[in-house]
Formats: sequence, structure tokens, C-alpha cells
Amino acid sequence: MEADRLWDVVIVGAGMAGLATAIWARRLGLEALVLEREDRAGGQLNQIGGRIFDYPGLDLPNGQALTDRLLRQASEAGALVRLGVPVSAVSAAERTCITPEGPVTGRALVIATGLRARRLGVDGEQELYQGGWVRRPSHDLPWFRSRRVAVIGGGDRAVENAGMLLPVARRVHLLSRSPLKARPDLSAPVLASEKLVHHEHATVARFLPHTEAVTLEVVQGDRLWDLEVDAVCIYIGNVPNSQLVAGQVEMDPEGYIRTDRYGQTSVPAVFAAGDVCTPPAYQSLVMAGGQAMAVAKRIALSL
Repeated sequence: MEADRLWDVVIVGAGMAGLATAIWARRLGLEALVLEREDRAGGQLNQIGGRIFDYPGLDLPNGQALTDRLLRQASEAGALVRLGVPVSAVSAAERTCITPEGPVTGRALVIATGLRARRLGVDGEQELYQGGWVRRPSHDLPWFRSRRVAVIGGGDRAVENAGMLLPVARRVHLLSRSPLKARPDLSAPVLASEKLVHHEHATVARFLPHTEAVTLEVVQGDRLWDLEVDAVCIYIGNVPNSQLVAGQVEMDPEGYIRTDRYGQTSVPAVFAAGDVCTPPAYQSLVMAGGQAMAVAKRIALSL
């Protein structure tokens, strides 16, 4: 990756939106570079352990399968995808990203950094993450074998991951602060399992990590009780990863980047695509793919 090279388009993030933008950019004759801080591509796709359902006509077993397909298509198209290259800062006005390998500049810049998990904001949570107690079944399912797991959340992602855990875990505790909001086709088989315990109207007041396990102080109605588990999975929603351009481009009060219909931000030649600029009600794979196409075409027409 030549530090002094001027790329047609530099894309930050190798999730659905970032990779799709790179594929479209190459189809339109643009030199495209994708920078991804993690050692694996996919972003939120890595959290999809079951079949893809929000992309009509696409029948794949999980998010990893779609990631593999996107990476293959990006490579075949000639896009350069660099994994494990974090962007520490961005100058939107100069369309420049600061990386450990030096500054990288594009004639156009695309922010496709997606989302990060929302935190509960309770005592002991930081120690929980630092100690490695928070884990993802989609990343390392065999690790959960014969272990006790607490899954926090009541939406599709929480219930889907609880379902992934049931065949391997010793016991799965599903804690939701209200009745489950997950799709019935996801929740019905999970709730029917004898290995699952659903704690409804339950919230976590504090985490107490120990040497061999972690204790959750749970509030359920007027009752305060302790739950000891070997791992915690938290799925209570996400927040946009827009901090790289905070104060440089317009955002809504929740931190989602504001764009026009073509993905153009308030800064010329700086675009956004995917979940980082899409309100939660409209986030989907098909939306990210469509935004990627619009962004790439707008860039091609403007350069």
C-alpha cells in the first residue's frame, strides 16, 4: 500500500456496504482500496449465525458465507482489501485516512464503518469486556461447549444466538427487560428447549467477574438475585461507528451520518454507506447493497 498513491476511492470498513462499494467501484473503472481495522472482514455479517433472510433471492447459510462471497468478488474485480489496518484519524476535507502504514488519500472517501454494540452502562461492564467474559457464538461456538451462558437482549439477534448456543452449552439464560420482540420463527424453537431459561422483565444491575466465572446481579420486579455463568453475550442494539468523522460531517442526534440519496455527506467527495448512515428501522443487507451501488456510481460520475 503506497503511502503517496492517490486512490480513486478509499473505503473505510469491510462489511457489506464497504465491500459492495469496492465491487461496484471496480466495475465502474475506479481504483478502490478498502481499509478494515479487524483481522477479518464482514462487520455485522459476522453476527449472523443463521440463514440470510433480509436479502430477497439470496439463499446462504450464514453471514460468513456472504462475507466469503463478497471478498471473492472484490478480489476478482481487482479491489485491494487490507485487513488489520486500523484508521486512527480521518481528515474529511482532505479525504485522508491516518493508518500505522502512513496516510492514505483518495479522490473520494467512503465511510462504511457500520455499528458497534451498545453497552449496558452498569458497574463491572468494562472489567467484563477486558477480562474476556463477553463472547460471540458466531466467532467461537466450540468454546461454549458445556458452559453456562447468559444472553442479554430480547430481539432477533439475542434469540438467534441463544439458539446457536443450545446444542453446545450446558445451560442458556436469556434475560430480557420485556417480552421477547424477536420473530416468532426464531423464538418458538428456542423457548421450547429444556436447556433454555427465559428470565422476562429482568435487567442486570452489576457484573462481578471472578477468576473462574462471572456473577450477574439481576433485578426482576422487586427481587434482586445472583446468576453465575461462564460467559455473557450482550445484544441490546448498536450505535453507529461514526466517531472518525465526528465534528467534520453532519450527523443526526444519534450519531448517524446524514447523506443525500446518493450517499453524499455534507463534505464534498466524502460519502457514507451502510448502517453508519441508516436509521435502525431501515438497516438491512439489501439497503447496504443499494447504497453501495449509488455511492460508487455517484463517485464515478463526479471524478
